[in-house]
Amino acid sequence: MSIYAITKIELFKLLKKRLTLAMLAILFVPAFYTFSAVTDAPLFQMSPSGALDFAFAQWDLLGMTGLFQVLVSLITVGSFSSEIENGQLRTSVIRLCSRKKIVYAKAISLTFFSILCYFLFAIFSIVCYYIFVIHTPYATGELAGGMIEVLGLDRILIGGLFPFMDVFITMGLVYIFSLKYKSSICFMLAIGISTMFLVLQFFPGVKYLVPAHTNMLLNYAQITSGMAAGLCIVYIATAVICIVIAAKQFERTDLK
Repeated sequence: MSIYAITKIELFKLLKKRLTLAMLAILFVPAFYTFSAVTDAPLFQMSPSGALDFAFAQWDLLGMTGLFQVLVSLITVGSFSSEIENGQLRTSVIRLCSRKKIVYAKAISLTFFSILCYFLFAIFSIVCYYIFVIHTPYATGELAGGMIEVLGLDRILIGGLFPFMDVFITMGLVYIFSLKYKSSICFMLAIGISTMFLVLQFFPGVKYLVPAHTNMLLNYAQITSGMAAGLCIVYIATAVICIVIAAKQFERTDLK
């Protein structure tokens, strides 16, 4: 069976899992800010913006909270570590006869699922903007506002990739951990990695290796879009290396 066919199967399995509904929690961020704008909360601070500005700002905020990373880590554990533990992967191996393809297909399907979540988040934010925020002083009514003009579309689009970088690296590491530890331990390790990314950005030297910090540097024009794109390639390469290592180790793993 081709990796394309296996990926479709894995994506369908992923969408059927009840655990994936946990990703709806990411919508809390734009919902909270929409509510704050409508009620003119005293502690709420936001400059008047366009719809895309609002959506991009919410996505950056979501990345800073670490919620997106934690939820994807939870789903990664549920789609790989838990399946090893309950014997589902053994059945898949018997039916498909390619362990490497299964690991790669799971990684691709989870990546595609994360991108779907991104578009859902953006659409939800824009809908909230035009239904609720547009009637407040925090909206200009434009589709593209001042943020895009100031930062530039290239910087905003590249900046939008950084929350995925934490996710991809954590995904690769979870795949490696899943071959040695139970799902409960893997989830705790995944949370630890996500927390580590949030904490390391405050330490000199190593903070430049943290995607969230790189995104902040990009937003404040302390690095160029080209340098940020180069760092994205480094982060993706790190994740790919982890997944390849996991795939090779999975070939030598005894399954229940």
